[in-house]
Amino acid sequence: MWKKTCLALFVLSLGVLHAADDFNVKNFGASGDGTADDAPAIQKAIDAALTNGGAVYFPAGRYRLKSTLTIAGSLTSDSINWLTLRGDGGGSKLLGDGIEYILAGRANPDTKSLYMNGARIENLTFSSYDFKNRCSGIDASFMLRMYITSCNFIRLNSGIASVRERAKPEERHSIWIVRIADCIFSRNSDWPINIRRAFDLVIQNNVIEHGNGGIQIGFEEDAADAACNTLRIENNVIEGLNASGKAAVRLRCVVGGRIVGNYFEANPGGDVEIMPKKGGWTRGFVIASNTFQPTKKQQDTGIYGPIKLEKAIDTSIYNNFTTGPRLLHSDSKPLGRNVVMFGNTMNNPHSMGFEGANEQERKLYEQAVRANEMNCNRFILSDFKEAVGIDSNRGIVFGQNAIAYADAAPKTGTSGDIVFSRKPEMKNGKVVIGWYCIAGGKAAKWLPVSIDGADDRLPSKP
Repeated sequence: MWKKTCLALFVLSLGVLHAADDFNVKNFGASGDGTADDAPAIQKAIDAALTNGGAVYFPAGRYRLKSTLTIAGSLTSDSINWLTLRGDGGGSKLLGDGIEYILAGRANPDTKSLYMNGARIENLTFSSYDFKNRCSGIDASFMLRMYITSCNFIRLNSGIASVRERAKPEERHSIWIVRIADCIFSRNSDWPINIRRAFDLVIQNNVIEHGNGGIQIGFEEDAADAACNTLRIENNVIEGLNASGKAAVRLRCVVGGRIVGNYFEANPGGDVEIMPKKGGWTRGFVIASNTFQPTKKQQDTGIYGPIKLEKAIDTSIYNNFTTGPRLLHSDSKPLGRNVVMFGNTMNNPHSMGFEGANEQERKLYEQAVRANEMNCNRFILSDFKEAVGIDSNRGIVFGQNAIAYADAAPKTGTSGDIVFSRKPEMKNGKVVIGWYCIAGGKAAKWLPVSIDGADDRLPSKP
């Protein structure tokens, strides 16, 4: 009994000593009542912790901030901050009031070091004091070895950003060895994660929901080198984004990376966009084992592909699943070089998608069907597929459908079948090139498939 009591006291004393090492912001004068400006007191705690390294602790509370909290370059002998900012999760709220960012780095005038080198930000909630006058969460520009875990970014502009202009020497923007994990981004008005240039960036196990866009890496106007070297976007859930035209993930000129094991659902602006910028293409990339659940409107068009690929090199797309009618689409020529697709599955049991599609969309769809082989034909919507290898993909409905030619609309068929006409004819100012089965059986119902008449658009005879 005596030994157990001593052991318990020893463990308790360790906890007390650990707590004593923390720089508690309330010990520096922060109130956490949501009314007083706590920024000066919290800044004192951060500056004190920076001297020899330590943890700044935020007890549960609402900390109103009328000025940006800053982390200076390291003052330690090894040039690393070894600083931790730690809260109690949802209970520790940092509320930016009339400022651009809640937390940012600044250069140390004595050492001219990185803005922040070696910091952990844990279990804090970043939000705006006034939702009509929003701020952003963390300015990650020019930071090294930063770990952001188990934080919430709610009703901000951006959650985590590094968007400063490269042309200005004082506006350094690159980040190195950054990990963003187990965080929640909700109802933000701009890209929750918006990074201009990075090296070794990992974004994993986060939830991004109900905002304008998801993750953006790289800006189109930047004409220099790669926007990111070594990027991992893994096991995130990105769902229910606004119809703002911003995708769940948009990458420009990323070299070496992977989008693996993520779940995308109901994102009207698109799911994954691999795009070029003036400085080059994305290359050496893997998109694998993701699940895509398009909106009903996206499914009904019949042409939506959750992956938009514009000029990619050495890219593999495999083992993905989508309930949509297409996996990939592209408008670029060429779509890419050495792009390989295999082992993907599509399941769109409701229709092939002519319902709700406009005439232009139908034309694009028909061109894509004619340009590909059976069983590989409907994974890509693009006129430029010469450099894409397609193998061993499966479409549950598509694998059962037949593509054939006939002189007239068939009498029987299976829902989803397409039959091209051997004798295209003008009808109501359009050329009927075939028929599409919308109801199968012995009394099947077929709809005509029409395009504006141009000889080079007609299917060739077998």
